[in-house]
Formats: sequence, structure tokens, C-alpha cells
Amino acid sequence: MDWSVVGNERALAVLERAVASGNPSHAYLFSGPAGVGKALAAMEFAAALCCEGNTLPCRACRNCRDVLEPGRHHPDVEVVVPGGLCDESDHGDHAGSRDIRICQVRRLQRLLSMTPYRGGRRVAVLDGADRLNQDAANAFLKTLEEPPPDTVLVLVTDREEQLLETVLSRCQKVAFTRVEREKVEAALRERGAGPEKARAVAALANGRVGWALRALQDEELLAERDAFLTAAVELTQASLAARFAWARGVSEPAAGGRERYLRELDTWEQWWRDVLSVGAGAEAGIINTDRGDILLAEGKRYAPADIVKFLRALQQTREHLQANVDAQLALEVLTLDLPRPSRPSVASR
Repeated sequence: MDWSVVGNERALAVLERAVASGNPSHAYLFSGPAGVGKALAAMEFAAALCCEGNTLPCRACRNCRDVLEPGRHHPDVEVVVPGGLCDESDHGDHAGSRDIRICQVRRLQRLLSMTPYRGGRRVAVLDGADRLNQDAANAFLKTLEEPPPDTVLVLVTDREEQLLETVLSRCQKVAFTRVEREKVEAALRERGAGPEKARAVAALANGRVGWALRALQDEELLAERDAFLTAAVELTQASLAARFAWARGVSEPAAGGRERYLRELDTWEQWWRDVLSVGAGAEAGIINTDRGDILLAEGKRYAPADIVKFLRALQQTREHLQANVDAQLALEVLTLDLPRPSRPSVASR
């Protein structure tokens, strides 16, 4: 098959066999870290299931173009995302919602109950399936238990553990993993990056090929990452007022809200894992290679147990930000868990 997904050959092989058989499972779970190609694979899988060409997906037939090209829509392929469309006239705009709501599931069920418009099969992609709220998940379970004929459901998630066990048990899992650094680097070079830049961005991507490709086109991603790392170092010695001021930004629309802070926590996790590795003398495989001197100094400043404790707190805070809790309070509590340095930071000397 003609995939544009980088790496994850095992996962793609599962999908190739499903398409070739002509009898795919009624439901798939695409699970794995963010930025490794799950959503892209889901759309290309949907295109292949509807494709009328010889090489699947051919990308040239009407069906492929309607699925894969921006601005087009295939009448038999439905994509459901948090804050998406519903049929309830009194619900207004769901654009600000962080959940997939029951009204969206009801709309999907109505669409799936119809005969395929172009005579093939219907495909539904739930991108962010872990965002199904309780009512929506229970309603969607009925569709999983008794799927309409000629229907394929694809659930895409970064957080498999958030899905109901009854949902998981009714899906064929397709596991996606972080992409090898060499493959990310090769993909960047194929898209015009010079050897040095491709090597640097691939290292920073930590297997997230999607982030790497976006960073190649958008320098602001790299600038944002630099700002996140600066905060990671400086906040360890900042006053309580300064820490709380950082947390207060989550309530300011201009600061980017929860999604921006989730990106920052991801960057912090990479940073603190690097600090832990360097402190233990295991420098091979660190991500933030461009800050090697700072890492070397920071690695001597903290007790490993304190870093491990903070990494656990990071994970818990990430879960809180993805749920409906007070984001500012969660971030304020996190700043209280920052490791305490035993020596001054290189940034303060």
C-alpha cells in the first residue's frame, strides 16, 4: 500500500492485511503516543477502504481525494473530534468543548444507519476517542456491540487507559510507537532539511515524527520549546509568587490555555528525564542534545529520587489538565513539587 506514514511498519502491515482481505474488523483502536502518525494512518486506512484504484490508497480517484484532501468530504467517511458537529438545534456551538459529547455520538449513529452513499462501506474515525464523556461512551458502546453492516470504526487515542474496558474489548488494537530517530531524520531530509538541521530536529522530536515535520515548517515550535526549557530551569529557583504567576497563565486566553500548558509539560518531562539520565552518567540517548552543558550542570544539582517524584507529579498534572479540574490550581500544586536544587543553577551564576 501507498502510505505516507513514517515508520510503524508493523501497525501498517496489520492494516494492509485488513484491506487486502476485503473483510476488515468492525472496529479498530489506534493507540500510541501523540505525534507518531495515528490520525494520518486512520485517514489513509479510510481512503484505502473506499479506494477505487489499483494501488491503495491511490490518492487519485474521487474517493481518495474526498477523504484525504483538505476542504473535501467523503459522504461515507465521518470524522468525529471533540467539539464537533451534532444535530441538536438548541446546542449551539461546541467548538470550545474538550469532550466528544453524546449528541455527537447520536449524530454518528444516525449517519451509520444509512446505506452507504457510494455503495461501498461507511468508515467512522473518532480522533481523540479518550475524550468520549461518560454518556457518550455508553451510547457509543451500543454501536460497537451491534455495528451496522458494512461499517468500520476507527478509534484514535493517545490515552488508551482512559477508555472503558468494554470499549477496548470490542476493538482490534493496532499499536503505534515512537519512530526511530534515523527514520525521522530521513523523513526530514526528504522534505528538504539539511543534514545538520534534520539531525537536530529529529533528536528533539523524541520519536514524534508529526512534531518534527511541523517544526521543519514552523520555526515558532522551536522557539516555543526554548521558552519551555528556560522556564523548566528558572522556575526551580523562582519565588512562590513567580511560580504561581506562571500557573496563572493557563487562565489567560492569549497564553494558549490548557493545550499550550500540556505541550509545556511534555517538554518538561523530556527535560527532567534527560537531567535524571545525565546525573546517572547515562548520556547516550538524551533528547535535548543542544543543551548538553546545562544538562551536565543540572544533573549534579538534584537527588534522583526527587526527580522521579516530580516526573510522577507531572503525569498526574497532565491527567488533571485533560480532565475538567481547576487547571490553575493543578499547575500551582505542581510548582510546589519542583525538585529542590542542592547547588545554584548555572542560569543564576
